[in-house]
Parts: sequence; C-alpha cells; structure tokens
Amino acid sequence: MKLRHLKTTPSRSRLRQLRSEPRWQLRSEPRASASGVGIRARTFETVCLVVALAAVAALVAPAQAAAWTDRGEYDMVMGIRAEASAQKRVELLDVWQAKYPQSELRQVRRELYLAAFESLSDSARMLKTAREMLAEEAGNLVGVYWCTLLAPEVRDPSADVLDASEKAARQLLAGLDTYFSAAGKPAAASDAEWQKRKSSAGLLAHRALGWIAWQRGDFAGAAKEFRLYLDQNANSAEITAWMGMVSGLQKEPGNQVAALWYLERAGALRGEGALPDGQQRAVGALADQVYTAYHGDSDGIENLKTAALAGAVPPPDFRVETAAAVAARRADEELNRTNPQLAAWIRIRRQLESPDGDKYLADLRAAPLPRLKGVVIRAQPESKPAEIVLGLSQPLTEEVVLRVSTPFPNAAPPGTELEFEGTVDSFGKQPFTLTVLVEREKITGWPAAPPSHGRKK
Repeated sequence: MKLRHLKTTPSRSRLRQLRSEPRWQLRSEPRASASGVGIRARTFETVCLVVALAAVAALVAPAQAAAWTDRGEYDMVMGIRAEASAQKRVELLDVWQAKYPQSELRQVRRELYLAAFESLSDSARMLKTAREMLAEEAGNLVGVYWCTLLAPEVRDPSADVLDASEKAARQLLAGLDTYFSAAGKPAAASDAEWQKRKSSAGLLAHRALGWIAWQRGDFAGAAKEFRLYLDQNANSAEITAWMGMVSGLQKEPGNQVAALWYLERAGALRGEGALPDGQQRAVGALADQVYTAYHGDSDGIENLKTAALAGAVPPPDFRVETAAAVAARRADEELNRTNPQLAAWIRIRRQLESPDGDKYLADLRAAPLPRLKGVVIRAQPESKPAEIVLGLSQPLTEEVVLRVSTPFPNAAPPGTELEFEGTVDSFGKQPFTLTVLVEREKITGWPAAPPSHGRKK
C-alpha cells in the first residue's frame, strides 16, 4: 500500500473513533482529593458530561482531517488502541511521542495519554497532559475540562497550577452557552438532558474556583463559589463538607456556627451525592468533635443533625451556644437557684452595660426594681444618712446609690447588709453608678438607733 493511500485511509471517522473510546471510561469510585474529602464529580452525570464534551470537541475539530506521518505511525497507533494494559499503553505512547514528536495527531495522542493515566489513577500526569493540550490549543475543550476537574486533586499546588486551573474553570464557565448551544446538541440527547449537562459543567467550574480560592486563603471567596454550587445541587456532600471547612476558617462567629451545620450535614447525607462510607464516618466524627469543642459537650447534636439534613444552608436565626456561653448560663441558673437577688442584679447590670443599655434604662425606669440586696460601703451625711452607697456584686465595689426619702436618724457601719425596693432615678456608665429613689420604709436591715440616755440629776 502506498503512502498516499495511508494518508486518506484513517479519515475523519477514524479520528472520531480514536477520540471516543478509552479516555471516557471513568471509574465509578471516588478518588481522595487534596482536601481529604473524596472526589464526587465523576458520577453518572459527569460521565454524560464528558461524552457531551467529546461530541462538542468533534464539532469544533479542524475541518480538514489530520494526516498520518507514515504507515509506521498508523500501525503504532492501532497497536496502542488494541493494548488492554494501561501501563503498556503509556509505554507505547512514549514510543510514539519519541518517534513522532510533531505528529499532526499530537492532541489525539494526549487524549490517549489521559485515558491511560486515568486508568492508573495518576492525576498529576493527567493534569500535566491537560495543560499541554491547552498550551498548544488554548480553546481545547478536553484540556479545559480536565484542568477544571483535576484541580482539587493536586496536593500542595503551586501558584502556577492554581493560575492555570482558574483560567480553565473560568473559560469553561464563560463558554457554557457556546459549548452547549442548540447547534451542538447530539441528536440522541433531549433538550432537558443537554441543559442538565450544561449545568453539570457549570458546577464543575464553581467547584474548582471555590477550591482554588480556598488554597489561596480567600475563604470568603471560596464560600461564595461553593454556595453557588449548593444553590444548584444541595445534596453534594463533598461541597457541603468543603463549605463547612472554609466557613470554619473564617473568624466571624456566625461563620463558625455555620461550619457546624455544613459539616454535620455532609457527614449525614446519604444516597446520591453522599460521601463514601469511610469518608462519611471521618467527616461525621470531625463534625461531632468540632461541635463538642465549640459547645462544650454533645447536648443538642442530634437536633442539629436532624435540622441540617432538612436544609442545605442554616437559617438566619440558627445559633449554637459556645462552651463559654453554656458555662455562663449554667452558672446563672445555679445562682438564680441559690441567690435569686444577686442573680437579678447581675442581669440588670449586664443589660445596662450592653449596647442597648439606654433602651433598657428607659424600660427600667417605667417600673419598680425587684427587691435587691447590697452591702453598705459608705453613707452621707454620716450622722443622718440620706444617701447610701452599696455594693451588690462585690462588697467593696460601688454600684448603687440609694437616695432615701427621709434620712435615717443614725449611721450604719460599712458592711451592713440591706435589702431594698425602689425606682431608678439615673445611671452613669463611667464609673458604673445606678441611682435609686427609695422610701425609707422599703429598706430593711438598717440598724436601730442606739437608746438615748437622759441627763443625770
């Protein structure tokens, strides 16, 4: 057979056959990603997506079929196609690469490399190959797809890898209408299926962009991309777990609480979109550990799991008490049981010192204070006190000034314990001073006046 016949024998149909075979045979089990949460993108929908991408790639291929260099190259490629062992296919591809480095079938060769590396679970070389495809042909859809999908599988990614993966993901996202136009739809695909594949490609882009922002320390940017993903696919346990992680890395208390929701949900999701069993247990254990560290114990954790399963994102009013808040609440409950007057005063003081203290003061003036207890620190004038300074929280801390309607006829020594009822007159924050108007009859504990001794005759 003459060489001129070799160049026409494997025509466009032969190239399409080469493009459509081994590289799309994806594994069904997820691979561990660099984040430690399994890759869940390679599901049935993703297989449909890559088949769709193959169809689009065929449409955007050059109008003129690539030519074989010689019969030797043709025979070599047929041998690669017939080889069942992925490792041996890589070795044969290396031979093809060495003998025909400038072959017109360079991109097809890279696609065959991708298929072999995929079978070998070699993500690093897959990503390297995809980047080579984009270096030669910036708009190569196969390269764009794999650079987008594989980014989260890179451990300790360099800035160069992050930049290249971001460029690919943004290119995929920006080109969705072109890649999935009505003209590009395969005849066998319905309009609904084609739209679903388009949505799946967009999700892959948001997934990659979120992960890239995460690696760069832009946790808010990562959360934004993951939220866009979850708005379209709420049952992705992988992205839910990632959302929990980047939320926890943000220091705002609201984000810390949201992290608990996302992590518990990720570990509890089952069915389509769930993590593999081992990762479910790992994420669930992490979620429980984080909750216990944040809350102080596991009380309420089952309620959180139930609520998180019912909603992809926490409601605006979702709250979890910190361990410190729990301890303070329990201390208040114990104090309210053992010393209700002191507990009442502590509540009053906290609210007066809060940002809404002025509003609370107005409410406090509208009604009499509850009966409170304090210790005399000083009084004036000393002989007939009309103004008494008390410590309520601590015996030596001046907090309340009682203005008595009628002065007492005698002094009370410091340390005298009084109970009183009255109404608020004024309040000062620096130093803390609450002035209370009190009827003398509403004060108990004041010592009786010493008996007067008549003059001896």
